[in-house]
Amino acid sequence: MMQPIPIPIETEYTFRDEEFISATEKWHILADWQRFLLSGFKQLFFTRALYAHLTQHGGYIAHYGQEQFWNIYFNSDLSRLRACLNQFGGERQAAEGGGHHWLDGKAADLNTAMCIEAERIVVPLNQVLHDLEIKQVELVEAWRAFSVAAGISDVPLPTPYQVSENTRNLLAYAAQIALRQQRPLAGLQLRFPLEESLLQEVSSHG
Repeated sequence: MMQPIPIPIETEYTFRDEEFISATEKWHILADWQRFLLSGFKQLFFTRALYAHLTQHGGYIAHYGQEQFWNIYFNSDLSRLRACLNQFGGERQAAEGGGHHWLDGKAADLNTAMCIEAERIVVPLNQVLHDLEIKQVELVEAWRAFSVAAGISDVPLPTPYQVSENTRNLLAYAAQIALRQQRPLAGLQLRFPLEESLLQEVSSHG
Protein backbone atom coordinates (compact mmCIF):
# COMPACT_ATOMS: atom_id res chain seq x y z
CA MET A 1 0.00 0.00 0.00
CA MET A 2 1.23 3.48 -0.86
CA GLN A 3 2.43 5.34 2.21
CA PRO A 4 1.57 9.06 2.16
CA ILE A 5 4.53 11.40 2.19
CA PRO A 6 4.07 14.22 4.70
CA ILE A 7 3.55 17.66 3.21
CA PRO A 8 6.19 20.06 4.57
CA ILE A 9 4.52 22.01 7.36
CA GLU A 10 4.97 25.75 7.18
CA THR A 11 7.20 26.75 10.08
CA GLU A 12 5.50 30.13 10.42
CA TYR A 13 2.42 28.50 11.97
CA THR A 14 2.05 29.60 15.56
CA PHE A 15 -0.21 27.57 17.79
CA ARG A 16 -1.21 28.54 21.29
CA ASP A 17 -2.30 26.45 24.23
CA GLU A 18 -6.04 26.54 24.88
CA GLU A 19 -8.39 24.88 27.32
CA PHE A 20 -8.63 21.18 26.45
CA ILE A 21 -6.19 21.43 23.52
CA SER A 22 -2.50 22.28 23.74
CA ALA A 23 -0.21 23.66 21.07
CA THR A 24 1.57 20.30 20.94
CA GLU A 25 -1.71 18.50 20.31
CA LYS A 26 -2.46 20.93 17.50
CA TRP A 27 0.83 20.08 15.79
CA HIS A 28 0.00 16.38 16.03
CA ILE A 29 -3.48 16.91 14.59
CA LEU A 30 -2.07 18.98 11.73
CA ALA A 31 0.36 16.16 10.92
CA ASP A 32 -2.55 13.69 10.97
CA TRP A 33 -4.46 15.99 8.61
CA GLN A 34 -1.52 16.13 6.22
CA ARG A 35 -1.23 12.35 6.07
CA PHE A 36 -4.98 12.01 5.59
CA LEU A 37 -4.97 14.54 2.74
CA LEU A 38 -2.05 12.98 0.93
CA SER A 39 -3.45 9.46 1.32
CA GLY A 40 -6.52 10.43 -0.67
CA PHE A 41 -8.63 10.29 2.54
CA LYS A 42 -7.98 6.63 3.32
CA GLN A 43 -9.62 5.32 6.47
CA LEU A 44 -6.30 4.07 7.82
CA PHE A 45 -5.13 7.67 8.24
CA PHE A 46 -8.34 9.04 9.72
CA THR A 47 -7.13 9.10 13.29
CA ARG A 48 -9.16 9.35 16.46
CA ALA A 49 -7.53 12.71 17.25
CA LEU A 50 -8.43 14.12 13.82
CA TYR A 51 -12.01 12.90 14.11
CA ALA A 52 -12.31 14.41 17.59
CA HIS A 53 -11.02 17.76 16.39
CA LEU A 54 -13.38 17.92 13.40
CA THR A 55 -16.39 17.18 15.57
CA GLN A 56 -15.39 19.34 18.51
CA HIS A 57 -13.83 22.37 16.83
CA GLY A 58 -14.24 21.89 13.06
CA GLY A 59 -17.94 22.55 12.64
CA TYR A 60 -19.03 18.92 12.18
CA ILE A 61 -21.38 16.76 14.20
CA ALA A 62 -20.27 13.34 15.38
CA HIS A 63 -22.43 11.25 12.99
CA TYR A 64 -22.65 8.31 15.41
CA GLY A 65 -18.93 7.65 15.56
CA GLN A 66 -15.61 7.82 13.77
CA GLU A 67 -16.28 5.08 11.22
CA GLN A 68 -19.72 6.42 10.29
CA PHE A 69 -18.29 9.94 9.92
CA TRP A 70 -15.59 8.67 7.54
CA ASN A 71 -18.14 6.70 5.53
CA ILE A 72 -20.39 9.74 5.12
CA TYR A 73 -17.71 12.17 3.96
CA PHE A 74 -15.06 10.01 2.34
CA ASN A 75 -16.81 6.85 1.19
CA SER A 76 -20.15 7.86 -0.31
CA ASP A 77 -21.55 10.59 -2.58
CA LEU A 78 -19.17 12.97 -4.29
CA SER A 79 -21.19 15.90 -2.96
CA ARG A 80 -20.11 15.11 0.60
CA LEU A 81 -16.43 14.96 -0.26
CA ARG A 82 -16.73 18.14 -2.31
CA ALA A 83 -18.33 19.90 0.64
CA CYS A 84 -15.38 18.93 2.82
CA LEU A 85 -12.88 20.07 0.19
CA ASN A 86 -14.72 23.36 -0.14
CA GLN A 87 -14.64 23.89 3.60
CA PHE A 88 -10.90 23.45 3.89
CA GLY A 89 -9.58 24.27 0.44
CA GLY A 90 -12.20 26.47 -1.15
CA GLU A 91 -14.62 29.03 0.25
CA ARG A 92 -14.03 27.80 3.80
CA GLN A 93 -17.75 27.54 4.48
CA ALA A 94 -18.67 24.86 6.98
CA ALA A 95 -19.87 21.71 5.23
CA GLU A 96 -22.62 21.40 7.83
CA GLY A 97 -24.69 24.54 8.16
CA GLY A 98 -22.51 26.87 6.14
CA GLY A 99 -20.87 30.00 7.45
CA HIS A 100 -17.38 30.65 8.78
CA HIS A 101 -18.04 30.40 12.50
CA TRP A 102 -15.72 27.38 12.76
CA LEU A 103 -12.76 29.67 11.96
CA ASP A 104 -13.50 32.05 14.82
CA GLY A 105 -13.82 29.75 17.82
CA LYS A 106 -11.52 27.47 19.76
CA ALA A 107 -8.54 26.09 17.82
CA ALA A 108 -9.08 28.67 15.08
CA ASP A 109 -5.32 28.79 14.53
CA LEU A 110 -5.26 25.05 13.80
CA ASN A 111 -8.31 25.24 11.52
CA THR A 112 -6.69 28.00 9.49
CA ALA A 113 -3.50 25.95 9.15
CA MET A 114 -5.56 22.96 7.98
CA CYS A 115 -7.10 25.16 5.30
CA ILE A 116 -3.70 26.34 4.09
CA GLU A 117 -2.47 22.77 3.83
CA ALA A 118 -5.58 21.67 1.90
CA GLU A 119 -5.41 24.63 -0.47
CA ARG A 120 -2.10 23.34 -1.82
CA ILE A 121 -3.76 20.37 -3.47
CA VAL A 122 -7.48 21.12 -3.73
CA VAL A 123 -7.42 22.05 -7.43
CA PRO A 124 -6.05 18.72 -8.71
CA LEU A 125 -8.25 16.79 -6.27
CA ASN A 126 -11.34 18.53 -7.58
CA GLN A 127 -10.15 17.86 -11.13
CA VAL A 128 -10.01 14.13 -10.38
CA LEU A 129 -13.53 14.18 -8.96
CA HIS A 130 -14.84 16.16 -11.92
CA ASP A 131 -13.34 13.77 -14.47
CA LEU A 132 -14.61 10.71 -12.62
CA GLU A 133 -18.10 12.13 -12.50
CA ILE A 134 -18.03 12.92 -16.23
CA LYS A 135 -17.02 9.33 -16.98
CA GLN A 136 -19.87 8.08 -14.80
CA VAL A 137 -22.35 10.22 -16.76
CA GLU A 138 -20.96 8.86 -20.01
CA LEU A 139 -21.40 5.31 -18.70
CA VAL A 140 -25.04 5.97 -17.79
CA GLU A 141 -25.73 7.46 -21.23
CA ALA A 142 -24.06 4.51 -22.99
CA TRP A 143 -26.06 2.04 -20.91
CA ARG A 144 -29.30 3.91 -21.66
CA ALA A 145 -28.55 3.96 -25.40
CA PHE A 146 -27.76 0.25 -25.34
CA SER A 147 -31.03 -0.63 -23.60
CA VAL A 148 -33.03 1.44 -26.10
CA ALA A 149 -31.26 -0.13 -29.10
CA ALA A 150 -31.78 -3.60 -27.67
CA GLY A 151 -35.44 -2.96 -26.97
CA ILE A 152 -34.99 -3.60 -23.27
CA SER A 153 -37.26 -1.73 -20.91
CA ASP A 154 -37.02 -1.12 -17.19
CA VAL A 155 -33.25 -1.57 -17.18
CA PRO A 156 -31.74 -0.29 -13.92
CA LEU A 157 -29.21 2.42 -14.69
CA PRO A 158 -25.88 2.72 -12.88
CA THR A 159 -26.08 4.79 -9.71
CA PRO A 160 -24.42 8.22 -9.44
CA TYR A 161 -20.69 8.02 -8.84
CA GLN A 162 -19.73 6.94 -5.34
CA VAL A 163 -16.34 7.54 -3.73
CA SER A 164 -14.44 4.25 -3.53
CA GLU A 165 -10.96 2.98 -2.72
CA ASN A 166 -10.08 3.49 -6.38
CA THR A 167 -11.15 7.13 -6.04
CA ARG A 168 -8.94 7.56 -3.01
CA ASN A 169 -5.97 6.00 -4.83
CA LEU A 170 -6.42 8.46 -7.70
CA LEU A 171 -6.71 11.38 -5.29
CA ALA A 172 -3.50 10.32 -3.55
CA TYR A 173 -1.77 10.04 -6.93
CA ALA A 174 -2.97 13.51 -7.98
CA ALA A 175 -1.92 15.08 -4.68
CA GLN A 176 1.60 13.70 -4.90
CA ILE A 177 2.00 14.81 -8.51
CA ALA A 178 0.80 18.30 -7.58
CA LEU A 179 3.38 18.48 -4.81
CA ARG A 180 6.09 17.05 -7.08
CA GLN A 181 6.86 14.37 -4.53
CA GLN A 182 7.05 11.36 -6.81
CA ARG A 183 7.29 10.46 -10.49
CA PRO A 184 3.95 9.83 -12.24
CA LEU A 185 2.87 6.21 -12.28
CA ALA A 186 3.61 5.01 -15.81
CA GLY A 187 0.54 2.84 -16.42
CA LEU A 188 -2.09 5.06 -14.85
CA GLN A 189 -1.36 8.19 -16.84
CA LEU A 190 -1.65 6.64 -20.31
CA ARG A 191 -5.40 6.79 -20.72
CA PHE A 192 -6.81 8.55 -17.72
CA PRO A 193 -8.35 11.79 -19.07
CA LEU A 194 -7.42 14.04 -16.17
CA GLU A 195 -3.69 13.67 -16.81
CA GLU A 196 -3.27 16.48 -19.34
CA SER A 197 -5.35 19.01 -17.42
CA LEU A 198 -3.72 17.99 -14.14
CA LEU A 199 -0.19 18.36 -15.44
CA GLN A 200 -1.07 21.72 -16.98
CA GLU A 201 -2.35 22.85 -13.58
CA VAL A 202 0.86 21.67 -11.89
CA SER A 203 2.98 23.47 -14.48
CA SER A 204 1.05 26.71 -14.02
CA HIS A 205 1.79 26.61 -10.29
CA GLY A 206 5.40 25.47 -10.72
